[in-house]
Amino acid sequence: MKKIFTYSFLFLLVALGGCDKFLDRQPLDSISSETFLATEQEMELGLNGVYAASFWALANNTPLHFAIESATDLAIKRTGNSEDQVAMGDGGPFLVGNALTSTAWSQAYKLVSRANYLLDGMKKGQAAAAPRTYSRIRAEGLVLRAWAYYHLMGWFGDPIFYTKPLLPSEYETLSRTPVVTAAQELYKDLDEAASLFDAAGASPIILYGRVNKGVALGLKAKLAMLIKDNRTAATASKAAMDMNAYGLNPRYTDLFMLAGQRTNANREILFAQTYPTDVLDPQNWLAVLTIPRQVGTSQSSHFPSQPLFDRYEMKDGRRIDQSPLYNPRNPSANRDNRLKWTIYSQGDTMVHNTAKSPSLPYVQPKERTIYNIYTNVRIKWNWSTNRYDNVASNIDWIGFLNSPWFAGSTGSSGGVGYVWSKYIDSTQYSWETKTGYILMRYADVLLTYAEAKIELNEIDPTVFAAINAVRTRAGQPAVTTGTQAALRELIRRERAVEMAGEGVRLMDLRRWDIYNKAMTGPVVGVSLTPTDPAAAPSFDADGVPNYNATIAKRLKTRNQTRENTNVKYKLWPIPQGELDKNPNLKQNPGW
Repeated sequence: MKKIFTYSFLFLLVALGGCDKFLDRQPLDSISSETFLATEQEMELGLNGVYAASFWALANNTPLHFAIESATDLAIKRTGNSEDQVAMGDGGPFLVGNALTSTAWSQAYKLVSRANYLLDGMKKGQAAAAPRTYSRIRAEGLVLRAWAYYHLMGWFGDPIFYTKPLLPSEYETLSRTPVVTAAQELYKDLDEAASLFDAAGASPIILYGRVNKGVALGLKAKLAMLIKDNRTAATASKAAMDMNAYGLNPRYTDLFMLAGQRTNANREILFAQTYPTDVLDPQNWLAVLTIPRQVGTSQSSHFPSQPLFDRYEMKDGRRIDQSPLYNPRNPSANRDNRLKWTIYSQGDTMVHNTAKSPSLPYVQPKERTIYNIYTNVRIKWNWSTNRYDNVASNIDWIGFLNSPWFAGSTGSSGGVGYVWSKYIDSTQYSWETKTGYILMRYADVLLTYAEAKIELNEIDPTVFAAINAVRTRAGQPAVTTGTQAALRELIRRERAVEMAGEGVRLMDLRRWDIYNKAMTGPVVGVSLTPTDPAAAPSFDADGVPNYNATIAKRLKTRNQTRENTNVKYKLWPIPQGELDKNPNLKQNPGW
């Protein structure tokens, strides 16, 4: 069994190890589990296999973190899919065997297993390896294992925590370890990793798609926030800031385009799930899964939510329910620039690359479309006449509600009037995009530091500097004062609008203890009639919008009400197969 595991391990690292060819491949018949990891070359191969296990995806080439975003208040998936069932709670059915949660569990533990195999096995070759190489490989392995455990703890609570390869009989004897206990062990691993990166003289960004010292420190801070250890979070994130090795990309939109990611201005991207450009597969279908139906060759299955749209401030820095600049008849006007950088709404010009060759008059090979949900026409740029045409039949039109095309961006199983603009890179064919999916970036480190200091009530100039660095890039006014409560609401709003669609929202809702509230209520959307628009929602002290007073004027074609008041939804259920294999495991409460 060990040889079979080793061979499959190596095949996967070759297939998914990223676009960089780190080493020539060694013939597989010269490697066995007894001797593997005895040389530097084999350690590098083993590390590539660990990276392969960190490539997390759901069905249809969807990055797992992006799929999970649709199980939060910031996004929605077409009804009936696993993400939608999770989001619906009691209105699901959200069952123990849900594909999203089961996939998250299995992929995270695959990463744990691969990392354990590397970290334990490479000891046999330590004497034969250059100290710097050995230090770097061990550091990367420690960070990747901690990455898996951080997510398991945030998704499922107390993990099955082990740090060495296990025999099947050993696995069946394990029980769950308290989150706080596991976190303390992971602190040690991440501290060691940070020191090993230093000992290896590793650069701030080793290679595109690889972890580094900034990830080690940033992950320690995120882990600390998960268990409400604000002091450790502040210290770890400040250590990353004090490296003076990272900064913000001056162009927010470049972060989500392949060329911008490769340039990585100011090294903002710390860690990303990358896609090889020298082979066709795998691809990142995030773009094609978010293109609306009024554009050709789309799937339109993942959509932004109304609560996300309404969280973006006005240009004056006020919420939409507080600012005189807000106009319900033109709700996207005078808003935080991150709104248009993240979401396409009524009247926005969309550009998508939907074909490999021209198909005139409307594809060359890009399509330029004015997003339209209020009339039964598609507004398409005619590349032959250089003007916009009104083309009959618009699947995303609100009046199309009873059509079989229920999955449009206003359909009964589709969206609520918005589509994603984030990660849309028109320089690439939408069905074969290779844009990496960002897993950690420096803006998260800055906001984590600011939040930790606010929770400690240590509100000093460094807090405002961290917040304002992020806000200034978006063109929002600086924050110079505020009570702890006001700044808490602000930082939570900043995290929502800055990192929407990046897979961090679920962890945030849970550690803030507002998941149940934020995930309960009717699924509503845009104003049904632009000439008689819905007013802005009200917001509670946690920044959660309430639509009760405006629901009659809003799109509600999905006819859904999310019901997550049951405390069991604070955690996902452990897959039943795991419980069946190990009688020592106990299911999460309520499941």
